[in-house]
Amino acid sequence: MTTTELRRHQGIPTLFFNGHPIPTPIAAYVGPCYTSTFHQAGIQLYTFYIYGTWWLGPGQYDFAPVDNFLRDYLAKIPNGYFMPRIDLSAQGYPWWGQAHPEEMNILLDIETGQPVDQTIPNPKAVPYLGHEVNLAGLNLHSFHSKVWRKEAGEAVAALVAHVEAGPSADRIWAWHLCDGPFCEWFHWNEYSFDGLADYSPAAQTGFRRWLKQTYQTDAALSAAWGREARIETAEVPTPRERMRVSHGEFYDPVQDRPTIDYHQCFNEATVDCITAVCQAAKTALPRPKVTCVFYGYQFSNMPRPQVNAHFALEKLLASSAVDLIASPHTYNNRGEGGYHSSQTPVDSLRRAGKLHFDEIDCKTVWTPPSVTWKRHISQPSTVEGTIEMMKKDAAFQMASATAQWWMDLTDQGWFDAPELIEPIRRLRSIDQRLQGVERNFFGEVAFVVSQRSMLFQAPREGLQNVTQKMFRNWHLSRMGAPFEQLLVSDLARPDLPGYKLYIMANLFFLSAQERQTITEVLKRNQATALWIYAPGFLDDRSAALENMRALTGFRLGMVAKSCEQNVTITDFTHSITQGLDFSEYGS
Repeated sequence: MTTTELRRHQGIPTLFFNGHPIPTPIAAYVGPCYTSTFHQAGIQLYTFYIYGTWWLGPGQYDFAPVDNFLRDYLAKIPNGYFMPRIDLSAQGYPWWGQAHPEEMNILLDIETGQPVDQTIPNPKAVPYLGHEVNLAGLNLHSFHSKVWRKEAGEAVAALVAHVEAGPSADRIWAWHLCDGPFCEWFHWNEYSFDGLADYSPAAQTGFRRWLKQTYQTDAALSAAWGREARIETAEVPTPRERMRVSHGEFYDPVQDRPTIDYHQCFNEATVDCITAVCQAAKTALPRPKVTCVFYGYQFSNMPRPQVNAHFALEKLLASSAVDLIASPHTYNNRGEGGYHSSQTPVDSLRRAGKLHFDEIDCKTVWTPPSVTWKRHISQPSTVEGTIEMMKKDAAFQMASATAQWWMDLTDQGWFDAPELIEPIRRLRSIDQRLQGVERNFFGEVAFVVSQRSMLFQAPREGLQNVTQKMFRNWHLSRMGAPFEQLLVSDLARPDLPGYKLYIMANLFFLSAQERQTITEVLKRNQATALWIYAPGFLDDRSAALENMRALTGFRLGMVAKSCEQNVTITDFTHSITQGLDFSEYGS
């Protein structure tokens, strides 16, 4: 009887298959018509989207579409194993919302404050994606809804129990549970550029529940908000309040604390949904198997990353309900000659005992020209270019002790080519050799990011691009030295090694404890810190230049205008600037 579990082995989280460790997984997301290349190359782990509606009503299920798909797919991969991708976003539509109207997400127009029809595609999404984002036909529940968590969990448990009692059970290696746009646990409002959510009764109840858990008393809430406030009457801030900023792109820690608090609650609500359905799956399993979700997109390629609901990663990492965390690799500088890195801080996941899967949805020479998805992504024009790109992507997985699946995104044979069989086979053999190597060292540079800081920014992408995504993918990628990608909370881990250089990316907000930890770590390791922008400008009570001076030792000023930042170098006699072949840099 097939079992899978995650344990630490040779220094890294490792997938154990029937009690034995296996090499860091290389898997394939391909439709049943396109398994041949991977099967011939020796790939044994597969995953794909399970189509069809199976949750028909309260306690009513029809699992025939799932059973039929699994039967047909497994016949295509003799000796292979399958991870079903279970998308909950359409399950329950439309009957669940009709039964629970107060539990459904509500989107309000930012300017008017009036409800917006979420099912009408916003044309502003097309330049980002190459296509519209259409939410029609989806169960747009509130992520704050405890009713949805309970009933969706029951539906997932019924599905898992059914399949695990059937003929496909021994061929299932994991369960991938999904919801939200694109199956990635994004919030419904991410591409609704002119609106913000959630203003449902469930969200209002959820916010007050979160305030009670966080502050416990009205006095503590009033102190944090700098005004008299009561938990039982607190309201979700209006869209205009959430778009208002007090310091450039930053919220004020006191004046705008209701917005900051709601955004924290908003993100944690999604993690509560994830853990609810994953725990339901775990409970329904007759024997141990791992669960997988998409989450933690710190380096997302999104126009309003602060409202994609992926900034409660630490809460998810603390949950035993989730084993594998996945994300597509980042979409910037990913083509031939480019750089590979995840949208998540993968080293933080590894140190927390989770295994990260990169979804390698790169276009290949075999991707049809009719594919409009993300037109800005470069596409190899030759077989040789495709192979080199795949080698580059796999090399990152091997160097970072993470896993991957190649993804045929449109199910049109992106990897269906005999030319790929031998390259994939060779990559597998390298991965198998690495299994016997103790892996503890991943670089002498730490690239440190903060999830909490993201919640002190209005929903826009400017600073996130400059300090994190573009900075990492275009600049650090050519640094010539390996680096670990960590959350600022990781600096307090007793098992964290010392680094020579700490690159502090977006540490705009730092708590008193985080400031103390950073100072202690830098002194203990006699290390250098590179501060990217406004380090420690915000704390729980203020936005002040003095906060930065106390942290860094630098006396810094502030220009009260929004602009591109360019720096001109005038002194080329310093050891750092000697030999530079440029005199200006910036955003």
